[in-house]
Amino acid sequence: MSEKTLHEVVIPADPLNVWYHIFDNTEGQTYIAPHWHRGIELSYILQGYVSNFQIGNKSYTSKTGNILVVNSQEIHTIKNQSKKEDLALSVIFPYDMVCSLYPKIDQEIISINDSISFTELQKQAYAQLQGLLMEFIRLHFSDSSLKYVRMQAIIDQVLVILLSHFMVEKPTCEQIGQRKIYITERLQEITQYVNNNYKNDLSLGVLADECNISKEYLSRFFKREMNLTVDNYINNVRAQHVYKVLLTSKDSLTNIALNNGFSGVRTMNRAFKKLYGITASEYRKNNKN
Repeated sequence: MSEKTLHEVVIPADPLNVWYHIFDNTEGQTYIAPHWHRGIELSYILQGYVSNFQIGNKSYTSKTGNILVVNSQEIHTIKNQSKKEDLALSVIFPYDMVCSLYPKIDQEIISINDSISFTELQKQAYAQLQGLLMEFIRLHFSDSSLKYVRMQAIIDQVLVILLSHFMVEKPTCEQIGQRKIYITERLQEITQYVNNNYKNDLSLGVLADECNISKEYLSRFFKREMNLTVDNYINNVRAQHVYKVLLTSKDSLTNIALNNGFSGVRTMNRAFKKLYGITASEYRKNNKN
């Protein structure tokens, strides 16, 4: 997905009232850095699988036909080895839109990721969702004059089914625990700052000062909660943005590196290869028209 900051502002895809993206015809290492947004995100795999879709502290392998939902403000990340034939859909419902239609969303969350505990009614609703999402993808590729009318109708049906069959009460602060709330808020603060400032000179010290904590504490905390170092995370975010730039830009590799926070092509290539398996230079060479 495309975002300028980790706290992603969800803008509906005109003329629909949701943001959506279809992932197809991509091959190689796919990485979406840990991020969050107020919108409610639905992921559907029509073909293929996602080997590591992490939502909060849970990791999922999403296979063909699977539906996953990321509730509002949940930190999530994706790492996967994509194949050319893979086909997936991501839909984000703007939170304010959902809240205006269903005010109880402030007290509830969508629980659909663990299908093993479904009732018979939920299994039927899940199958209905799969059919609707499959049709949504088909319409995306069609030339029908009623394409967007039908796509919007499907989105409305999907939302109704989710709200009718998969809602549970949102855990209270007491149930979640103050420690977990602190961890989530602190991670949001750290990762949002990195994603807002990845083009600038960022370091562990700069980030620690911004968050009013010591470098030692930040280093230990981030490694424990995210399972990677702060420096690795910064480089991953920069490499992810470089990947997007390389898809469309003909700018020099030096300019691309400097414009995305790297000190030069060498450091960019090193970070890019660690994330995607090849250097940025090799990626550009392989994808020249």
